[in-house]
Amino acid sequence: MVTWRLAPGSDPSRPSPYISPRIGRGRITSRPSPYISPRIGRGRIIRNRKVLTDSYLPPHLPGRDFQITTFDEYLEPLLYDEQPFDLAFTGKTGTGKTAVARHVLVRKMEELAGAPVKFLYLNCSQANTAYRVMYHLNRAFGILVPPSGYPFDVLFNNFKSVFEGGRLRVVLVLDELDLLVKRDGGRLLYGLTRLNGDLIERSSSLTIVGIANTPDFLERLEERTRSSFKPKRIYFPPYGAGELLDILRERAKLGLVEGTWSEEALSHIAAAVARESGDARRAIDLLRLAAELAEKDGSSARLEVRHAEAALDYVDEGEIEIVIRTLPFHHRLVLQAAAELLHRGDPRPGTGAVYSRYSALARRWQMRPLTLRRVSGILRELESQGVISLEMSYGGARGNTKVVTGMALRPDRMLAKLSKLGVR
Repeated sequence: MVTWRLAPGSDPSRPSPYISPRIGRGRITSRPSPYISPRIGRGRIIRNRKVLTDSYLPPHLPGRDFQITTFDEYLEPLLYDEQPFDLAFTGKTGTGKTAVARHVLVRKMEELAGAPVKFLYLNCSQANTAYRVMYHLNRAFGILVPPSGYPFDVLFNNFKSVFEGGRLRVVLVLDELDLLVKRDGGRLLYGLTRLNGDLIERSSSLTIVGIANTPDFLERLEERTRSSFKPKRIYFPPYGAGELLDILRERAKLGLVEGTWSEEALSHIAAAVARESGDARRAIDLLRLAAELAEKDGSSARLEVRHAEAALDYVDEGEIEIVIRTLPFHHRLVLQAAAELLHRGDPRPGTGAVYSRYSALARRWQMRPLTLRRVSGILRELESQGVISLEMSYGGARGNTKVVTGMALRPDRMLAKLSKLGVR
C-alpha cells in the first residue's frame, strides 16, 4: 500500500540534499546520494541514474497537459466536500497514465491538507486478487488482518463498516486494474462501486480511478459491473516524436552531466520510438543505455547519435532471446508467423492473417494447428511478455480483430532469433 505524501519543502527538481561541492583532502564530507556518483570527472556522463528510470516522477510531464488538467478538474468537487466521478485512464503502456495520477495526487494532497480526504494507491499487478486488495484497504484504515486465511466477505464488511463511519472522501487509484479484473472477474469492482449507494451517511464517498493498459478494458467488463462502474474516461494516446524529445530533453538535463549529450542523439531516439510504439518508458530506457554506452566509449565523453543507434540495436536482445527460449513450440510458430508477415511488408497483420500463416507452419512441422481462438489467446500472452505489440481494429459490421503493430525486435532479427532456436 502506498499513500503519497510530499515532504515539507521538498522539490524533485532540486539536487539531493546530500550532494556537496568537492571538499579538500582531510575534510569531512556529507554522505553522498545513492543515485548520484561522487565522481563526476572526465568521461562521466550519468549524473543521477534514478532520473533515467521510469519510476522517477519529474517536476513536469511534457505532452500531458490536457490529461493533467482534466484529471484535476474531475477532482475539484473534493474542494466542496462533494464526491467526484469515478474515472478510467486508458491507453497503451508507457503513455504516462501512472505518472499523471501520481503528479496530480501529490499536488492534491498539499492542496487538501487537513480536509477529510484520503488518497490511496494500489498496483494490481502486485495486489492481483480481490483478497489482496481488500487486505491492503483494511490495513489503510487501521484494521489489522492477516494476509491470508480470512473469508473475503469478512474483509469486505470490515472495510465497509469503518469506511461508512469515517466521514471521508476516499479516492482509490487502482493501477493496472485490467489485470485484476482478468484474474478475479468484476466481483471486487462491482462491490466497491456499490458502496456509495448503500451509504446512510452521505459525508463519506469512494471514488475509483482505474488505470488500464487495455484500450477496450471498459467494454470487456461483464454487464453487471458495467451497469455499476460508469467512469468518465481520460484517454492517453501514444507519444509523438516531439513529445518524446521534450521528455528526453528534461531527463537529460536532470540526469546527465551538462554538455555531455547532443540534441541529435535525443532526436534520433525520440523519432525511432515514436515510429515503433510511442512508449515513453522505452525511450527513457534507451536514453539510459545510450549514456552507458557513451561512458564506456573511450574515444568520447559525449552521447552522440552513434551511441543512440547502438542502444536501439542492443536493447532487449538478450532478454528477448531468453523469453523466446521459454516459449512453447506453438507460441514460437505464432511469433514466427507474425514476424514473417511484418517482414513481408504487412504493417498491421490481423489475427486471421497470423492464424493462416501459423497453420501453414504447423502443417509443415506435421503438427495439428491449434484453434483460432487459442492462437488469439497466444497473441495476448506474447503481448503481455513484451514480445509483440497489439491493437484492436474496429471493423464495424465486419467485426473487431486484434492486429500486430510491432515487435520488441525488428522482424528480420526476430526471425533470425527463431531460426537460431530451430524454428524455420
